Amino acid sequence: MHITLANYTLTMMRGGGETRDLNLARELRALGVDVTLVAIDPIVGATRYPIAEGPSRLIRSPYFRDWVYRFMEIPKAGRLASLLLRLDVELFSRRLVDLVSRTDYPIDVLQGAGLYPAVAAQDRGIPVVVRAQGGSPPAPFVPLVARASAIIGDGWDAENFEKRTGRALVEIPGGVDLEAFHRVGPTVRSRFDLDDAEVALYVGRFAPLKNVALLVDAFARLAQRRERAHLLLVGDGPLEPALRKQAEALGIHDRVTFAGSVPNRELAPYYSAADVFALPSKFDNSPNAVLEAMACEVPVVATNVGGVPRYVTDEKTGLLVETDAEALAEALERVLSDAELRTKLVAGGCDMVRSRFSWRRSAERLIDLYEQLINSE
Repeated sequence: MHITLANYTLTMMRGGGETRDLNLARELRALGVDVTLVAIDPIVGATRYPIAEGPSRLIRSPYFRDWVYRFMEIPKAGRLASLLLRLDVELFSRRLVDLVSRTDYPIDVLQGAGLYPAVAAQDRGIPVVVRAQGGSPPAPFVPLVARASAIIGDGWDAENFEKRTGRALVEIPGGVDLEAFHRVGPTVRSRFDLDDAEVALYVGRFAPLKNVALLVDAFARLAQRRERAHLLLVGDGPLEPALRKQAEALGIHDRVTFAGSVPNRELAPYYSAADVFALPSKFDNSPNAVLEAMACEVPVVATNVGGVPRYVTDEKTGLLVETDAEALAEALERVLSDAELRTKLVAGGCDMVRSRFSWRRSAERLIDLYEQLINSE
C-alpha cells in the first residue's frame, strides 16, 4: 500500500499537526505501509525543518503563513490574512495534484492536512482523505468537503465538523509515544539555572491562536506572588519578538526563558523539569502537548476552549480556566501551592493518556480506512 501524507507546513514549523503526521507516518511504516511525506520548499527563504523521518518529496511553492500570523495581530487585516492563507493552500495543492498524478508516482491514497483543493486528484482516480484541522474550513473550501473520499479528524472537529459542514467525519484520535514521553531525569533545570525555581512550562508554536501573550501576562501576575516562579517557553514562531518585548515591558524578562524549538522526541526532559504545564490557547482542536505533559506526570492548566475539554477534565486531569490572565494566574498558583492537588491531577492525566491514546491504534484505524477506499475504487 502506497500512501502519500501531504502537510505543506511540515518543513516550516513543528506544531501539533506536524507532529501528528510524523507520528502517524512512523507507525504506518512500522505496520508495513509505504509512506511518502510531502511538504513545501518555499520559493522565498529556506526550509527550517528537514524531513529526516523517511521518504519525502518537497514542492516549490509560495509560503505566506509567516506573514499571515503577523497580519492576524493587526486590526482590520483579517481579510488579507485569510486571502494569503487560502492562496498558500491552493497553490500548494495544485502542485501536489500534479505530482501525485504522474504515471511514475506510486500512490494508492493521498492524505492532506487541510488541503481541501487536493480533492481534484480524485478526478485522476486517486482517493483523497482530508484531515480537518480544527474549526470549519474556509468558506471557499466548504464546497470541496463533499468531494473528498473521506474527512478525518478528532477533538473539537469530532463533535462539530458534521454540524458545520453536513459531512460526517471519521474520528482518528491522536496519540502519545509513551517510549518518548515519560518522566525522566536528569531534566533541563540545571541547563537553564532553574534548580530552585517553580517552573511553569509552555510547549508549542508562537502563533496567534496559541495566545502565548496571555500566558506571559498571567505569569507577570504570578511572579508578583511567588518569588521562585519561572516561565519556560519551548518553541518558536513569528510572534517571538513581540513576546520578548512584552516580557521586557512587564519587567519579567529575567524570569522568562525562551528555550527555542526542540525536536518532539527530545521534549521529555523539558516536561519533566516543569511543576505545571500551561496551555493558554484562544482555540485548540486537539492539543498534543497536553497529552505529552500528562504522560510526563506534569499537572496541566488550560483554557476552556475548542476541543480542550475532551482531554482536560476540570479538577480530574487538569484545571480549566477562561481566557483571562487573572484566572490563569490563579490556577497556576493553586497548582504550585497545593501538593495534594498536583498528585491528583497527575494521576488522572496519566491514567487517561495510557488507557486512551496510542499512535499505533490510530495508525491501524487509518489502514482500515485506506483499505476501504482502495477496495471501493
